[in-house]
Amino acid sequence: MSEKGPTAVRVAAIADRAGVNKQLISYYFGGKDGLLRALGQRWRERKQAYDQPERGLPEVIAEFARVATANAVDTRLVGWEGLTYRTGKEDPDIAARTEQAQHDLADFRRRQDNGELADNLDPDCVFLAAVAACAAPVLLPHIAYSLTGTDPTSPEFTRRYSDQLARIFAHLAAPDRT
Repeated sequence: MSEKGPTAVRVAAIADRAGVNKQLISYYFGGKDGLLRALGQRWRERKQAYDQPERGLPEVIAEFARVATANAVDTRLVGWEGLTYRTGKEDPDIAARTEQAQHDLADFRRRQDNGELADNLDPDCVFLAAVAACAAPVLLPHIAYSLTGTDPTSPEFTRRYSDQLARIFAHLAAPDRT
């Protein structure tokens, strides 16, 4: 799915790639939409491991960038979902994705109340920009390479990029409360 997009790939191709019978995907996941929901759940569970309220926002964003790069297949799938489900209404994972987004936005608002995000910034927009920034090396590797001359899948690039994102997000804190 991360290579062709969720609508272009067939369950039989997924089963062949996984080395299983396609009926198993239907049995365990209820088909391709169920598999997409399961993959989304895996991403949300992974996120819980590093997105902790006691960690500073720059640290959380840096880890988000590292995880997005380390799990490039999942990140590419999220990109395909965005290209495929343009309004989000068609997204088979919309309910869980919306619930997670509301949780994330509540956390950004809490962080804003605590001064980790300047009062004149819109947490919704900043969060969307953070997601895009963290996914950029995976979704735009050609641009990342042309800008830096470094392979965006390399540990060197990942360290540099996640460090810079942390620095950028440190600058978004409320000036009088840092």
